[in-house]
Amino acid sequence: MLFYSIKIPQQKHFKHLNLLEYMEYNKERGEIYLDKELNNLDKFVLDFVSLLDDYVIVSGYVSILTGRSRATEDIDLLIPKMSFEGFQELWKRIENNGFECINTSDIEEAFDMLSDHAIRFARKGKGVPNMEFKIISNEVHEYSFNNKIKLHIRDRHFYISPLEMQIAYKLYLGSDKDLEDAKHLYELFKEKLDRNKLKSLVDNFNASENLELISKNE
Repeated sequence: MLFYSIKIPQQKHFKHLNLLEYMEYNKERGEIYLDKELNNLDKFVLDFVSLLDDYVIVSGYVSILTGRSRATEDIDLLIPKMSFEGFQELWKRIENNGFECINTSDIEEAFDMLSDHAIRFARKGKGVPNMEFKIISNEVHEYSFNNKIKLHIRDRHFYISPLEMQIAYKLYLGSDKDLEDAKHLYELFKEKLDRNKLKSLVDNFNASENLELISKNE
């Protein structure tokens, strides 16, 4: 069994963001296990995704959760296309558990908006943090959803896109923040990544130069 334990050093200047003690990665099963003190952002994510059936998280939050020291106000989440009836049921479940859509309070308007772009949910009365809620709409989304991995955090869990896609997409976006997110994940998991898969995804995004940039010290 391909099972790895990684000791994560504390970063004193960011204790409010980064209290990760250790991490284990079971490559064979595609599961990550974390032990860390849950902060408000972690609790927000875990509480929200517990209301969903099918989803995948695809944002920089994964880098933060695994030790990257930066703040974020939103988390990107993808869900399969659903009927209005299905959305209506989910909307009620979300509202009944202390969350609200910050784009609109009208369910029909929210459903119409979702067909074109993301809508956002936050705890009632608060704008941040918020969940950027998107319908799967392209091949990148489909790949992330169909190949998602399970991330355990203490006695709870949620699903994230595969590490190779997380890195490749961040390299494609190419901002300083995104490159640092990609570098963090690459350095942390480089002994466990599927290098052929990563290269293929990076090539598809035409981001080979950025991969060379974050791996140049190897």
